Amino acid sequence: MKKLLVIAAISVGTTAFAQQVHIPNAFTPDGDMLNDYWKPIFDDTLTVSDYLLEVYTRDGQLIFETRDSNQHWDGTYWGSSVSESTFVYRLVMSVESNDINKVGFVEVLR
Repeated sequence: MKKLLVIAAISVGTTAFAQQVHIPNAFTPDGDMLNDYWKPIFDDTLTVSDYLLEVYTRDGQLIFETRDSNQHWDGTYWGSSVSESTFVYRLVMSVESNDINKVGFVEVLR
């Protein structure tokens, strides 16, 4: 019983930082000033280091990359708007000495 409680405490402690990072699954870069940009959302009081955000096409082509946690993706590639589609993202970051690695999908809606 004591081991089970220790394991549960470790699990909660590790996922607490990951839960403080919200990654929207869609955005609408159509110029209406509502939801025009996409980036992970987290409290700016967190100490973030080793930040890497990448966005890929479904074919695996890298179309956006940043190491600046304040930079967002505007739904373009080489200055041209991407088509309405689903893209794959990869987020790697350290938050207060805890590593977060997430892979998921983001939908561009026009």
